[in-house]
Amino acid sequence: MSRVVIALVGLLLIGVSTALGVFVRDEVPALDVRFNSYDPLHTRPLTFVAEWVSFVLSPGLATIVLLGLAVRSWLAKDFLLFRVGVLLGLCWCTVLVRYAYRRVRPIDFPKWSYPSGHVTAVTALAFTAVVACAWLARRWLRVAVALAASAVVLTAASRVVLRMHWFTDTAGAVTAVVGVGLLAGLALGLVGPGVLSNRDRT
Repeated sequence: MSRVVIALVGLLLIGVSTALGVFVRDEVPALDVRFNSYDPLHTRPLTFVAEWVSFVLSPGLATIVLLGLAVRSWLAKDFLLFRVGVLLGLCWCTVLVRYAYRRVRPIDFPKWSYPSGHVTAVTALAFTAVVACAWLARRWLRVAVALAASAVVLTAASRVVLRMHWFTDTAGAVTAVVGVGLLAGLALGLVGPGVLSNRDRT
């Protein structure tokens, strides 16, 4: 894919997330209602598994990785790791748009619902991990993509099962993060045609 195509895909995904956020801000779509009211989805042992998934795959994990990248890049004077850390931070910052949408959660909880904070953090971490793997361990890229996608799906499902978020909160988080990730990756020289050929000079 050319840089123009990657940029257009990134803008399209950001646009989709924005449009979805505006659409669901003041009303709950039928799809969200169905997921939230489907009782078999919210019973044990599913909620037990969901609690552990939400505990492990959480913003806390993304915080640890971000701090680790910052320290490692500073100690090793590694500009590649620094750029990877910036990418993670920029992707994760998309959660701040929740203060613009101010969507109410399915349950009484003192934080806005759209987009999901857990899904935003895990998707940001997953996207960044795939990019880093493409640079540092390309032969494992397919495995990294599979693990990253699985982590995002599990996190999104856990938040819906626990009724902490509507389904559209998770979809909006994924589209926003990937969209911003593609644009930020281009700007940082981490994503795009030919960038890996320069890794030895980074």
